[in-house]
Amino acid sequence: MSDIQQQPSTAWQKQLFGIARIQIFSALIVAVFTVFWLDGVMAISILSGGILVGLNSVLLARSVVNSSRVEGVDGRGVLYRSATIRFFLLILVLIGASQIGVHLLAMAAGMFTAYVGGYIYIVRITSHNC
Repeated sequence: MSDIQQQPSTAWQKQLFGIARIQIFSALIVAVFTVFWLDGVMAISILSGGILVGLNSVLLARSVVNSSRVEGVDGRGVLYRSATIRFFLLILVLIGASQIGVHLLAMAAGMFTAYVGGYIYIVRITSHNC
């Protein structure tokens, strides 16, 4: 494979990990502020939500890349299987988090924060590339 063919993939992977990093960092910022107003469990719950979203973003991107390598209808099958697996993993993580005492509403707040941070990062990237 030539350098020209590898370069877009490398740039795309950097953006992908940039998004995941920003998502986790967004939740981390909110978690740090939460420590001052609420207890550590709430902060850990918020950070856990951000980490969950960051990892989910990485899994989603991997499935998109894998589906683009498959011809025809099979590419959609890769995406459907990935969505199903990610959904069940999300449910299992939430059940496990509930069992160990993570505050699920705070975890949802961390997930929301991560999605907002990722959205802002994507908007900034696309506005600079235009």
